Amino acid sequence: MVNHSKGCWTTPAVDRIVIIVLDALRYDFVAPSTFFYEKKPWMDRLQVLHKLASQPGSFAKIFKAIADPPTTSLQRLKGLTTGGLPTFIDVGNSFGAPAIIEDNLIYQMAKNGKRVVMMGDDTWVQLFPQHFNISHPFPSFNVKDLNTVDNGCVEHLLPYLYQEDWDVLIAHFLGVDHAVHIFGVDSTEMIEKLEQYNGILEKVVDVLESQSGPGGLHENTLLLVMGDHGQTINGDHGGGAPEEVEMSLFAMSLQKHPSSLPSAR
Repeated sequence: MVNHSKGCWTTPAVDRIVIIVLDALRYDFVAPSTFFYEKKPWMDRLQVLHKLASQPGSFAKIFKAIADPPTTSLQRLKGLTTGGLPTFIDVGNSFGAPAIIEDNLIYQMAKNGKRVVMMGDDTWVQLFPQHFNISHPFPSFNVKDLNTVDNGCVEHLLPYLYQEDWDVLIAHFLGVDHAVHIFGVDSTEMIEKLEQYNGILEKVVDVLESQSGPGGLHENTLLLVMGDHGQTINGDHGGGAPEEVEMSLFAMSLQKHPSSLPSAR
């Protein structure tokens, strides 16, 4: 019998993972407007993701991901990290999240010696109070505040990309979610947030690519940019309407592969 007590015995596919959660990132915030019957003002604002996914020899893809309801952030984080289905009973805990006691991805990372750094939405440290090597949480429940959490992420995210003392980095931005709750999807504030995110992602990709050569810090890093749920045109979420469950997932490998990913059909 093989002794697995020292952790996972499989060879890791990647060395490091950068996970950027853009809260309430609808699918049509990321997918090109040509995918839809009608172009809306909030479309095509994340141009950096379009460019990366469409350039020749690209190792990046844009996917539509489906979130199981209830489509509220705490329940979606619980579902994403445990692999289980959240319940509407859990919604009662949204304003005081209890620590997750089920087996989960963050626990397994820590158990296997992975150094996890988190910044942004403080829901993460409520759910996982013991599992981050370093955390920079910021208060998340003032929906009128579009910038505190995002500014905290910006302050820490780029400097960490130059450091060696982590294996998984999680940055959870909240500005889009708060902007639509207050102003709606079709608003100037919403579009400005998406454009701000485009600039941030451009800087992140530039840093990763600049260190992705042989022997570089990000030679074999995986970048994930994702939502946790969608939202209606008025900024509501929690239920199972298509706009609430359809969210975006962007994945990009920094590893130099012998051939590009197959084209989408």
